[in-house]
Amino acid sequence: MRKSLLKDEDVGIDLTSFIDVVFILLIFVMLAVSFRKEIRSIPLELPKIGQGEDPKGERVEFALLGEGQFSLNGERFDKAGIESKLRSGFVKGKEVRFFAGESASYGETVRTLDLLRRSGTSSLELAVQGAK
Repeated sequence: MRKSLLKDEDVGIDLTSFIDVVFILLIFVMLAVSFRKEIRSIPLELPKIGQGEDPKGERVEFALLGEGQFSLNGERFDKAGIESKLRSGFVKGKEVRFFAGESASYGETVRTLDLLRRSGTSSLELAVQGAK
């Protein structure tokens, strides 16, 4: 008698848990896509091949040494000092050759490049120091 009861039962797969998980994943993906932030960039003009030294001699060497220290034509400044020097128009209309030290972070480098761009330089050149 027990065998006949088992044969008459309808055995099926319960998809309720699967559908719940799919809906939760769908909500997660929709929220993740809606919170994506835009990436902002700084426009940068790269020098052309064959561009030589500045014939006018109006080139300024600017170095980001890291840890809030800067060098402008060999003279060291802290962050407040370099900002006041740039606001005074020291690099306005001049070409700036920019060096970044190994200890300088990426964010600090980008903020410094933006500060130089806003200070009125005629052109900004990224330079690399050779290995010692």
